[in-house]
Amino acid sequence: MVFRAERMGSSVDRSSTQRRMKSPDDLSVFDLVPDEILRSVFERLDLIDIIRAKVVCSSWNELGEEFVSKTPWLMLPSREEVERGDGTESNLRAYSGFLKLGESEVCSMKKIPKELRESCCIGSSNGWLIFLEEKAVPFLFHPFRQVKIALPSLYGLLGLRRMERTADGDFEVERFNDPKVYYGKQELRYYFIRKAILTGEPDCNKKYSVILLLKDGRIAYHKSGGSCWTEVLDTRHAPYQDIICHQNLLFALSEGNNIEIWNCEGDFMSKRIHIVPTFPEKSLAKANSFGDLCTIKLYLVESCGDILLVVRFIGEFVDSDGNLVQEGDVLDWVCSYRTCLFHVYKLDFNELKWVEMAALGDRVLFLGGNQSVSVSTQSFPDCKGNLIYYTDDYFQRMEEDYSYGGHDMGVYNLKDGTVKPIYEYSSEQILPPPCWIIPDPKPC
Repeated sequence: MVFRAERMGSSVDRSSTQRRMKSPDDLSVFDLVPDEILRSVFERLDLIDIIRAKVVCSSWNELGEEFVSKTPWLMLPSREEVERGDGTESNLRAYSGFLKLGESEVCSMKKIPKELRESCCIGSSNGWLIFLEEKAVPFLFHPFRQVKIALPSLYGLLGLRRMERTADGDFEVERFNDPKVYYGKQELRYYFIRKAILTGEPDCNKKYSVILLLKDGRIAYHKSGGSCWTEVLDTRHAPYQDIICHQNLLFALSEGNNIEIWNCEGDFMSKRIHIVPTFPEKSLAKANSFGDLCTIKLYLVESCGDILLVVRFIGEFVDSDGNLVQEGDVLDWVCSYRTCLFHVYKLDFNELKWVEMAALGDRVLFLGGNQSVSVSTQSFPDCKGNLIYYTDDYFQRMEEDYSYGGHDMGVYNLKDGTVKPIYEYSSEQILPPPCWIIPDPKPC
């Protein structure tokens, strides 16, 4: 796979007439196939075959993008790498393929770029991935358009003197006036950047912004055309659990259930509103009943103009039968963490309270290390309504044991509480953790 930093064409629906305007020296025999015939062929192909066909030439890539972008994908590490060895080499593994929902065959990359092997994925948003590589340099990568865009270094923002990748795949980090520390690749998500999201379209000559949620509670952003990162001012209720962008507004959810909203338009973000809806009593009672058996993760999701709160209950130690157990009861066997329950609520802006949603209708939620997303089955017919597709984002514990980590993924049915697998490995240590790639959905 070839990375390109420049924009690849102005549109994916370029006509055959426009293609004929290319210089004859730039055309191949494949570029001369008329759009109508090529489209008819693509409509008969499996999406995996379309991805393979996209690398033939630029015109096939442009037309194939129309088909590829119509479905969510799950980016996965190599089954061969995951299932061999004892887990000690997990930091050397790479993302190697993509899984379409409802299918079992993974579309594998024949050649894995070193950036995908050596860098840590810190976010997925609007069909783009955000990675952090050594020397604290982040970059945007579109896996299907094969576009890479470099972003400014984070040395200053993170207060680092040095960040280098070792031969074992760990990251050696030095802060000013502190001794060097070694972190696993996925630990970078916990100790430095919790989440990265994107607004706009970077490769379409349009303005865009990358927004980071940092471990210490700060929020920072980079706007296209700039050369640095800027901290969001007036962050009163850090640390934050989640951030999302909707209609040029940044929403941040704090641990105290505060929601702060900033206007993203213009050169600098400005605080717009701060609200404090009461935390749902049902989830509070459930959390109290679980005690220290479960941890809670909160997500904000925009859905057809509504703001949703999703409460995810993750059992700290879950046995093979799905039972929650105390850490002290785990003696001779390994019990990994695992998601056991979700609650979903809609924000009533008038009453400033969360209203429980017993069903999602035709909506589908995608949660994990990606920007939390709600899509419609009308826009993505491969999805089924009333389901929550989730991946592992418990970065604090992801690399604590060689036998698990990255494994906590599935499909949760909000109606009956059942969980089905998305894709199964024989190992419970699935690193780097699977990550959603969700194209920018059509508006409701």
